[in-house]
Amino acid sequence: MIRNYIKIAWRNLVKEKTMSGINLVGLSLAFACSILLFLTANFHFSFDDFHTHKNEIFKLYKKVNRPEKTEYGSSQAPPVAPALKAEYPEEIVAATRIMDGGMQVIYNNKNYDLDINYVDPDYYQIFTQEFLSGAPSSALNETNSLVLGKKDAIKIFGKTDVVGETVETRGKRSFIITAVVDDTPKNSSIKLGSKMRFDTYPGYQEAKESWDWSNHNVYIRLAEKIDPIKFELGLKAFTEKYYKGDIEFGKESGMIVDDRGEVISTRLLPILEEHFNTDLGTGSIKSYYPYLLLGIGLLILLIASINFINLSIVRSLVRAKEVGMRKSLGASKKQVVFQFWGEALLICVIALFVGLCASYLLIPEFNSIIDGEIEFSLLLMPKVILTIIATFLLVSIFAGGYPAMIVAKFNTVEVLKGKVKKGLSKGGLRNGLIVVQFSIAVMLITCTLLIWKQINHLRNMPLGFDQAQVISIPVPRSLDGYRVLNHFRNELRGQNQVLSITGADDNLGKGKDGSGYRSVFGFSMDGKEYLTNGMNVDFDYVETLGLELIEGRSFDRKFSTDSSQACIINERMAKQLGGKDLIGKNLALENGLNIIGIVKDFHFESLHQEVESQTLFFNPSFGINYIFVKVANQEPLATMNLLEKTLKSFSPDAEFIGSFLKENTDAQYKKEERISKIFISAALMAILLSCIGLFAIALMVIRQRTKEVGLRKVLGASTQTLVSLLSRDFIILVFVAMLIGFPMAYYAMTLWLAEFPFRIEIGWVAFGVAGTLALTIAFLTVGFHAYRAANMNPVESIKSE
Repeated sequence: MIRNYIKIAWRNLVKEKTMSGINLVGLSLAFACSILLFLTANFHFSFDDFHTHKNEIFKLYKKVNRPEKTEYGSSQAPPVAPALKAEYPEEIVAATRIMDGGMQVIYNNKNYDLDINYVDPDYYQIFTQEFLSGAPSSALNETNSLVLGKKDAIKIFGKTDVVGETVETRGKRSFIITAVVDDTPKNSSIKLGSKMRFDTYPGYQEAKESWDWSNHNVYIRLAEKIDPIKFELGLKAFTEKYYKGDIEFGKESGMIVDDRGEVISTRLLPILEEHFNTDLGTGSIKSYYPYLLLGIGLLILLIASINFINLSIVRSLVRAKEVGMRKSLGASKKQVVFQFWGEALLICVIALFVGLCASYLLIPEFNSIIDGEIEFSLLLMPKVILTIIATFLLVSIFAGGYPAMIVAKFNTVEVLKGKVKKGLSKGGLRNGLIVVQFSIAVMLITCTLLIWKQINHLRNMPLGFDQAQVISIPVPRSLDGYRVLNHFRNELRGQNQVLSITGADDNLGKGKDGSGYRSVFGFSMDGKEYLTNGMNVDFDYVETLGLELIEGRSFDRKFSTDSSQACIINERMAKQLGGKDLIGKNLALENGLNIIGIVKDFHFESLHQEVESQTLFFNPSFGINYIFVKVANQEPLATMNLLEKTLKSFSPDAEFIGSFLKENTDAQYKKEERISKIFISAALMAILLSCIGLFAIALMVIRQRTKEVGLRKVLGASTQTLVSLLSRDFIILVFVAMLIGFPMAYYAMTLWLAEFPFRIEIGWVAFGVAGTLALTIAFLTVGFHAYRAANMNPVESIKSE
């Protein structure tokens, strides 16, 4: 019986090549797009899921309730982790500090630059990582232990079996390789590469008891029996004990007491949520992003399913007599349902197979479009397999089963008399489904236009500094930033294309190194307490970056105190301090900083944040992490090559990853750009699938009205009148879809734009463009068939029925 169903299903598919082809193309495209979107969503959901103790691992962070806004920060002081273990020995199984750093090692008289994480011995009790050689239990037992990542081991030794080998630093200190670990998985929030003991970090001995120096993260692993929510509430006592001075300072500064009775609180972030936490600056995407991908994938499948349903119902009119004959010869409703559902299932199976093949081939292109890192191997994960199976069953049952049920209900006598066409000719369900399709398409087009407009607004908004002519160059962590800066100044002196050079401890925008640094410090003035963002800079910073000096002067080599006791503040900071007669005033710090200048506000952070108070100071002990070079507007490629050559002349193995500040600032909006690309792709797919469906529906409906068209033409109707008549009903459906799609788009974009302090007005233009586009595409799709039908020979039209 089943074999017979398959045979008949195949014959009908071959017989109706046009309709079968349209269904196959639509469903195959929908399956391919949905699979790619599902894989991407699952990739993000899988972040940090590979750790054995994933449910017990937490990152420490602080919540500070400032009057103007709530701030979150994960940077901790060196004594925090040891103090936590001492205070909670039963609750905390392991704790580790993690600080990014760099080191240059020497092996066989060759220098190698390494990116290093400085961690505590508990590290491998918390995080899971594959060891290629060595053992987790002994990897960091000694202060001279060095765990190498696979890439670093191969770079230095050419192999991974190197436990026991010794390397030296520039300071002639020896380190023994105790283990080699596999490289960091793509779905990890933290780097799992080369490691050294935290207590070997330069300057650690001087800072190990300091609660004022914060530059690393702390992770803890709780005992299985411990409730993390109750434990977090219990950290109030820890905060009050060790941050008593900060709490008092905060209350004096007007900080707000929250519902837990705290102005500063210590919180826990589960590692499974770190990838989605953008408040702490470590998460790369919002938590809604994977769900957005799943939603778009389902919408595309819904549009393709609607096509399938509509075409199946329209085709049922053609095959109505076949159903009547089957039932008159004894076929039951169940058998008719199985026959028609079997045909739908066969199409779905073929479409799924084609979709899988297409998604496999499209993965590289898809990754390049959305800046993704998915691999087809993700398809073998149980969650993904179950999702695809569930989606396939849903589509085949919904899209194939429903039309089959309608067909099975045909009355045998009425079908054989031809009355079924009259019952279905109004097409209420068909029209409703077309409205749903175009509502989705209109919504996606409108959202795409508004997202693109917002991204352009962010990219083109003046930031208060020169983006076009300034190149930022990250200094390799193993090198002394001031020595590199002086080398650049000496080597490039007299070069026509180089206008000025400076340095700072933080970048502007997001450079190619992907890292950033933020310093916040407090000070007193005129009996009041203040907080400000701080940036250590060098001479010529204001001039190189093109900052607008509105009062006072810049840092000047003529004044010896400028290199230790001077600072420049921004307008926002000046307003906080009263705004008048600030030049010469002193910020009461350990050494004191005299205000020598005020610059116009500039966006040292992305446009996701308002401009905050900023203080530029000059302190050689803070170090230089980035070099900024202002260049002439000529031969940028040659200039970039010159800068790379200059860095290589100082350190031949140093990696050059310079970039224009315009590139850096644009990179801050990759998340929005990724979303826009997804919406553009989804909108195009939605329009394409809707048009495929509309094309087929229009073809079938106009075929049924061929005799009417012929009679009207004989009676004098013009081609224009006939095209208008045949297209009118479909155009009305698109108008209805616009009335539904526009409010959905407005609501969605209002929520999304609320994330930006600097945002566009939604306006009516995007809706006008989206509506015009949808109407034009629909009219051209339907008009093609209408024009052909209107120009048929009336004799042939009338004879056709």
